[in-house]
Amino acid sequence: MYWDGVVLDDTERKQAEAVMQDYRQTLERQVQERTMALQQAMWELDRLATLDGLTQVANRRRFDSYLMQEWQRLARTLQPLSLILCDVDYFKRYNDHYGHQAGDLCLQMIAQAMDKVAKRPADLVARYGGEEFAILLSQTDRAGAEQVAEALRWAVESLAIPHDTSQVSQFVTMSMGIATMLPLQHQLPDELIKRADQALYLAKEQGRDRICHVPSGHVVAISA
Repeated sequence: MYWDGVVLDDTERKQAEAVMQDYRQTLERQVQERTMALQQAMWELDRLATLDGLTQVANRRRFDSYLMQEWQRLARTLQPLSLILCDVDYFKRYNDHYGHQAGDLCLQMIAQAMDKVAKRPADLVARYGGEEFAILLSQTDRAGAEQVAEALRWAVESLAIPHDTSQVSQFVTMSMGIATMLPLQHQLPDELIKRADQALYLAKEQGRDRICHVPSGHVVAISA
């Protein structure tokens, strides 16, 4: 065999082929490693884009997209979708009294506690805005949503975060509004948000630290 004008015997030829094979394998491995690193970086960027930086739960962008996704999916399977909107009671007073750093820590602790309660793969805990959180419960009827809301309320109160300026408790509490609907193809999920917001408004109007539900447009108090 000739290679650049040099005659190679069979042994040298095999050695050269082995070197080239090792070189190709090294290149392929490097390409695979860099491709995987790039994919992981893209996944991480996507995750960060849908994550609330402070609380490390889903952000509003992720909530909006997931709500539409689940609404359309459940409209095809004719299964219920429940939404719980939560508001930390007298949070502005908490911030004013304890400071914004303490307020941030309070929100982080609440988000972590809620995330542990809503633990099914299809459940989503999101920071809805400011001191408000939203929990989407797929394939969950009214009774199931009420159970989750009670568990969320208990989880937050069990943190026993002092709140000297609250008018309802010596600890941080939450008001919650629940809405449950059977999604329909010709509807948008705006009505679900509207009903949950109505229930949350009533919970705060009735004294806070309580749960209200809107099953079919009529607000009902559940617990106080």
